[in-house]
Amino acid sequence: MKCKTCGKNADSEYCFQHKSKKPLSSGKGFSSKKTSIVSKPAKSPEKRVEMLKVFLDIWKKRSHKSEVSGEYLGSEPMSTYFHHILPKEKYPDACLDEENIILLTLEEHSNVENDMYKFEEVNERRKQLKIKYERT
Repeated sequence: MKCKTCGKNADSEYCFQHKSKKPLSSGKGFSSKKTSIVSKPAKSPEKRVEMLKVFLDIWKKRSHKSEVSGEYLGSEPMSTYFHHILPKEKYPDACLDEENIILLTLEEHSNVENDMYKFEEVNERRKQLKIKYERT
């Protein structure tokens, strides 16, 4: 399928960059729509709520800047700012690990989704996380 906006390959009508983005909600009134908390829905509402809590904890603890470029992300957390370094599907135990989540701009997130080796910071963290999760 091709993105309606730019013509790039996409999983749905729009590519990652042009897919509509919504701010993280306070946890009330969750829907099962793909745009609620994460771009791909978690297996259960409980899992989505847990992931939202992790995202909000990270947002409170870290400066609101890209951990690759230092670019300011704004004052409102958006799901597109949170990237799982180790994929959730392949490393389910790392899904809720704060160390496995890096803050990125929308463009950086799109780039790393298309080329997982694009940024050295992500590559270094991936190496450390693989060591951590191969031991367990």
